Amino acid sequence: MRKSFFVFAVIGLCVIAGPARAHEGHAASAAKERRAVAPAGWWKGNTHTHTWWSDGDSPPESVAGWYRERDYNFLVLSDHNRMQEGEFWYRVDTDAKREALKQYREKFGDDWVERRVRDNITEVKLKTLEEFRSFFEARDQFIFIRGMEITDRLDTHPVHVNGVNLERSIVPQGGGSVAEMVQKNLDAVIEQGRRSGRPMFAHVNHPNFYQAITAEDLVALDHETGEGFFEVYNGHSGVRNEGDARFPGVEQMWDIVLARRIGERKTTITYGVATDDAHEYTKWGLRSVNPGRGWVMVRAPRLTPDSISAAMKRGDFYNSTGVTLKSLERAGKTLAVEIAAEPDVTYTVEFIGTRRSASLVGTDNAGAETNMPQGRASLRYGSSIGEVLSRVEGTKASYTLKGDELYVRARIISSKPHPNPYAAGDREMAWTQPLLGTAD
Repeated sequence: MRKSFFVFAVIGLCVIAGPARAHEGHAASAAKERRAVAPAGWWKGNTHTHTWWSDGDSPPESVAGWYRERDYNFLVLSDHNRMQEGEFWYRVDTDAKREALKQYREKFGDDWVERRVRDNITEVKLKTLEEFRSFFEARDQFIFIRGMEITDRLDTHPVHVNGVNLERSIVPQGGGSVAEMVQKNLDAVIEQGRRSGRPMFAHVNHPNFYQAITAEDLVALDHETGEGFFEVYNGHSGVRNEGDARFPGVEQMWDIVLARRIGERKTTITYGVATDDAHEYTKWGLRSVNPGRGWVMVRAPRLTPDSISAAMKRGDFYNSTGVTLKSLERAGKTLAVEIAAEPDVTYTVEFIGTRRSASLVGTDNAGAETNMPQGRASLRYGSSIGEVLSRVEGTKASYTLKGDELYVRARIISSKPHPNPYAAGDREMAWTQPLLGTAD
């Protein structure tokens, strides 16, 4: 990844500091020295994170600085139901917020941080993206992509969809069912993209959060533009990526969606996206919602919002929680990967797919026990959906379609522990997008 050192116009080098930050920063620097470097043409980014503009614990400049300093190339500040525009005064009414304000003032200066006191509560006037973006953006190094988390709800079921590369904010569309709500919010992004002529896309967020969105909801979506997206990995500690007896884990959900959309509906593909969904930058650890847990690596000719978005709409990206690929080929009948190996780390590549002979019929699962009583039950599917078709130990592996596969995708598992995991025991991983099979 392209390395750079930069100076903010008003602050110097480091956006987030303090004793706890110093410890975290040294750990990040040490990890960065050992991290494999991606080849030119690949751009690292995160499409889901939060700031003081909604429920993040830090101002947007502090959040942007965290990613910028760690060689991310693009960032979507995806606050709930708002973009970073207009006038907004943020109430600093907890100890955590006061600590974030202290760091903000120390690094940006009182001439930048506009404050007032109302009812004995300090309020901060948040800077808009247009006001602070020039501190961070640099050609071929770092950009912002405008977006937001369209945040809807039906009863106890949160329905969140991220719009990426938006021109303007989108009001939650509502709906009489979860499936209808997802579809209408997706349609709103598609329609804005159509009107603007710009490449935009939407990804469905953390489907297992309060077990709101089932695999069947995702199977039923009409994407119109030829592709769909959902989060196959979300670093938020409360979104239940692993699933339970009534709900499949999100990676298994991906296979159900792929198999049924391709094999049953004969319709468009669904791409998986990894994000960190970070909310917390002032405290760190297993149960905190921290940045840097998952991201996308996008192969695009230029580092611009339109180029990145168009590449993702083509599926020219992979997901990572730490593993970097030296090469990735997903064309014709072959899916091939080569890993940019780190010293003393071993790798296993699994090629996962579903054969045309697999049963795509789900059975009722409503009576299964769950730790989320209000959750909606998904159907239960057999093990022939999303089976491991091949497993290779090493840094290079390929799979050539034999003709009986609906699709195949690659999952790379390393022996290296994740430095700040979603769950205890997580190792650094990567996931490619699926290669579609052919009937011949």
